[in-house]
Amino acid sequence: MGDAMAKEYWYFIAGALIVLLPALLFVTVKKLHLLDARPDQIITYVSGSGQAMDLHVFKARNTENNIAPALLLFHGGAWMLGAPRDMHRHCNFFAAKGIHCFSAAYRLGPDSGPDVEGAIDDARAAFDYLLNNAAALTIDPARIAVGGGSAGGHLAAALGAGLPLNRKDLEAKRPAALVLYNPMVDLSPCTPDHHLVAGFWESVSPLHHVDATLPPTLLMVGSEDPEVPIATAETFCATAVAAGAFCELVIYEGQTHGFFNKPKYLRLTGERTVEFLSGQGLL
Repeated sequence: MGDAMAKEYWYFIAGALIVLLPALLFVTVKKLHLLDARPDQIITYVSGSGQAMDLHVFKARNTENNIAPALLLFHGGAWMLGAPRDMHRHCNFFAAKGIHCFSAAYRLGPDSGPDVEGAIDDARAAFDYLLNNAAALTIDPARIAVGGGSAGGHLAAALGAGLPLNRKDLEAKRPAALVLYNPMVDLSPCTPDHHLVAGFWESVSPLHHVDATLPPTLLMVGSEDPEVPIATAETFCATAVAAGAFCELVIYEGQTHGFFNKPKYLRLTGERTVEFLSGQGLL
């Protein structure tokens, strides 16, 4: 009787381990990001404040060291949270399509509030770094697109609109194209993030600096996004087109803010981006 009970006990333990171990392994792998896409290299650029900031590099594959186009991406997080790894999966997708992809760190504000002006300065510095080091990075300087999600999309749009304002007199170069995932393009009063920039909103609101020199733009947004309503996206594109620029709006039905990070929509927005960049003669 005792031996039989002992066997049943050990059978139970073995069965429980068979069920639990894969689940524990999955949780551990996810927690430690062991299956995440990894950059080929991490390099640094000097930010607008003089600090060294990271650029996570995903090298274009199947290019045999030839010159390739590039996409510089900025993560979201209300200019206070996030990290370059947030765009790793996106960069990995684009590298597989023959595009050098860079995910940039930039100045994040403290708990008391974001440093949006500093973040724009850093975005400009990261873009300038790619321009100035294009040969060493095997980048075609005429084919550098810039993009990002949410607050990162704001930074990309800011560069496209010629911000920061103190660089307008220097005729700062613009990206070849913009890839914007639910971007904060309007920071005017009554918009969701106006309170974060209330004292200087007009100087950092991309919508209010759109003109004919805005690069060709792909703007992707979810139909249920409370942070970037469809009306805001439509206004940005309509303003760009009225000024003589190109702006394409793609709406993903039923999706809310940050939808582009879901595996399905990472692929769909990635494919749409490749199609857009190809249509602009950048691939």
